[in-house]
Amino acid sequence: MRRLSYYLLLLQLCLLFAVLPAHAGSVKPDQARLQQLDQFAFNADARYTSDVRTLATYLSKGAKTDYEKARVIFAWVAKNIRYDDYGYNTGKFIDQKPESVLKNRRSVCDGYAQLYKALGEAMGLEVEKVSGYAKGYAYRPGTTFARTNHAWNAVKIDNRWILVDPTWAAGSATSVNGRLKTIYTYDPYWFDVEPHAFLFSHMPVRPEYQNISNPISLPQYQQLAEVDPSMFRLGIRGADVLQNLLSGKIKSLPETWKTDLSISFQDVPLTEKLQPGKLYTLSFTVADDVDIIVNNGKDWHHFTEKGNTRTLQIKPEIGHVAVMARKKGTKVNYSYFLQYKVER
Repeated sequence: MRRLSYYLLLLQLCLLFAVLPAHAGSVKPDQARLQQLDQFAFNADARYTSDVRTLATYLSKGAKTDYEKARVIFAWVAKNIRYDDYGYNTGKFIDQKPESVLKNRRSVCDGYAQLYKALGEAMGLEVEKVSGYAKGYAYRPGTTFARTNHAWNAVKIDNRWILVDPTWAAGSATSVNGRLKTIYTYDPYWFDVEPHAFLFSHMPVRPEYQNISNPISLPQYQQLAEVDPSMFRLGIRGADVLQNLLSGKIKSLPETWKTDLSISFQDVPLTEKLQPGKLYTLSFTVADDVDIIVNNGKDWHHFTEKGNTRTLQIKPEIGHVAVMARKKGTKVNYSYFLQYKVER
């Protein structure tokens, strides 16, 4: 009787664990939760930012999982550390050690990555600083990299590594009188970037940090066509782009621009050039408040609507096919987010 009771109890335990949800850390938070984490980081009380340990303890209170810890650190570092424009322009860099970066609130990429690693480890995360080659400010197509020029981070979450770049998330660089000037705008895209997409701008020295099954070589990276991140923000799979470029199936890609409107690609040509008179399909998923339209030559083309899907079949004439969008009910001009060349 006791043996039977034992087996019944064991069976109940097995059934219980079979229906339990996965560990909370394996679930990626939705957009609302990510924004909540960002705001928690942005509103951090200055009294708790005096040293790495104190700041890590404070930030960890706003996070429930390792993934959330990684995000809240990312948001705080990107929002509060300013890029050292003077050091970059003069070569006179300040100390890049975590405590110095935290004190001065200023650094170049190495300091961002070091501080992120220090805060992560203080929270119990497994974090690496990754060194490599980036196609960022001052990069020109065809550049051959003689040495590394950037640093970012990899964080291990539930047995997978995610890639983050708190430096690029802090803002973007422009040139003023031949000198770098940073424009500070928080960009959460650079947290947990899909590895194939990340590889178009970030090439690690150590191949394992590419986080793809078939790592590419530095010469291949140098020869890759430039791809603006806006293409991946719009939903194009990085793996598809990489495979098509490496195989030679396509040579170059259409031009894309970042949009704040909710638009994602469903079915679009990946090649930069379209053939005049050939039938092409353009299909997108858009939010209810988004209006999109296509211009080709003197003609304007409207999409058919089915739910949130917008579809257009077009036989373009020589020139450009420009896909534009704006919010419904507004009188502002349409903004470009995708453009093709149409050539024989």
